[in-house]
Amino acid sequence: MKSTNSNFSLENEKWFERGYLLDQIKEKSIKGGLRTILAQLFSFTVNILTTIFLARLLLPEDYGLVAMVTAFTGFVLIFKDLGISQAIITKDNIDQNIASQLFWLNFFICIGLAILILALAPFLTWFYDEPKVGRITTSYALVAIFSGLSVQHQALLSRQMLFKQISHITMLAAFFSLVPSLILAYLGAGYWALVAINFLNAFITFFLLWYKCSWRPSFKMPNKDIKEYLLFGAGVSGFNVINYFSRNLDNIIIGKYLGSTPLGLYSKAYQLLMLPITQLRDPLNSVGIPAMSSLRNQKERYAQYYDKFLFIMSFFSMPITLFLTVNANDLIILALGEQWVEAVVIFQLLSITAFIQPIASTRGMVMISCGLSTRYFFWGLINAIAVTISFFVGIQFGLNGLAIAYAIVNYIILVPSLSYCFKNTPVSVKSFFKTIYPPVIASLLAAGINHLYLSSGVTFDYRLLNLISSTIIFLVSYLGVWMAIPSMRIKALNIINIVRSIKK
Repeated sequence: MKSTNSNFSLENEKWFERGYLLDQIKEKSIKGGLRTILAQLFSFTVNILTTIFLARLLLPEDYGLVAMVTAFTGFVLIFKDLGISQAIITKDNIDQNIASQLFWLNFFICIGLAILILALAPFLTWFYDEPKVGRITTSYALVAIFSGLSVQHQALLSRQMLFKQISHITMLAAFFSLVPSLILAYLGAGYWALVAINFLNAFITFFLLWYKCSWRPSFKMPNKDIKEYLLFGAGVSGFNVINYFSRNLDNIIIGKYLGSTPLGLYSKAYQLLMLPITQLRDPLNSVGIPAMSSLRNQKERYAQYYDKFLFIMSFFSMPITLFLTVNANDLIILALGEQWVEAVVIFQLLSITAFIQPIASTRGMVMISCGLSTRYFFWGLINAIAVTISFFVGIQFGLNGLAIAYAIVNYIILVPSLSYCFKNTPVSVKSFFKTIYPPVIASLLAAGINHLYLSSGVTFDYRLLNLISSTIIFLVSYLGVWMAIPSMRIKALNIINIVRSIKK
């Protein structure tokens, strides 16, 4: 029996030690990050194919009904974490006792959240005056429990920089949740097909995380030992709460004042726009935070790592966003069908903000990895106030007005927010803009050339051929700009060297 307990202890303790990673930061970051991105291509393909078919089997109203519910339940589900996952990833002195206490605290919270979601059902039915909304809401109670049980294990995998395992879990969960939803939609299940995606994804992710991560909690009731971690998590959690509210207030306002169909058009346009961007941003962020946390006491290495991280993010995300913007008409009609043509303009307007969103979000990575969770919270509060004002002003002019107002606010606060978030960290505002300006120039020039091509009238009768030709023209133009300017050519070649290093 003693031997069994010893093995159990050793198996658990291996998930907390990470000193050996310091000499492997570069290798782990490059291989983990880019392998994760490549693996995400599978998930992206599954998402795109599912989106194409679901958009033809479901109505904008179905998407709008689910968006009405998730705007609220998603907010509730933020509390499943309380910033605990970031504390586990970034803090050095984690052990079995602390991790177990945090796990059980998390579990009890999720039970409470499930009950709260059930209680929300009658309120949302009244708020939207739509009985279907109540039925959808009750199904998200189980999502709360499975999502909460996944937090600790995913954080431990990230702490050990085991990104390959995380990416496999993401891919499998995406495939085995999206495919059944297609079957349900084909059978006429309507909005329940979309609900099934969220439930199955939460359950499959929970199952696979517990399978891949061998850590198991001891039964330890939460006590004062975890105060330090809860205080750190409070700042992160506070930011997440405020940020979620501000990010989803647009859905609530549109659903309340314009109805489910306009909300369906808006939410689908936003989802389609962000799909390829999140496939790039999320895996990079999952690699960047633990790596930067490990380097926070080595300021020079930290700054160098951040500059490289920011460059890779901007090199890929900016051209992707502008390509989608220029080719929005063909892309949306091909992907979603003619009934979604009204989403084209809103898609293009939202892309104005999406152009800087991935790189601007690195503000949070810097604050979290430097242990500045209180500042992180206050930045979220400032941002939420600005965004909320933009939504209430913009909605007076309809969907398009809301998207334009949102873009204006994001660009106005960019420089002040960077100054505030980077204060007393190894990162500077000057280095931020110095890093991103080459991708900005190359992306805008490539988008301009692509737009001239589409405006010339030398196009095909088939939208797919137009999209293929636009892809080639945009890609050649973008890479051509990089190769034409010597200083930019060197930076582009560094990307190639990084990709080659994956094979080593």
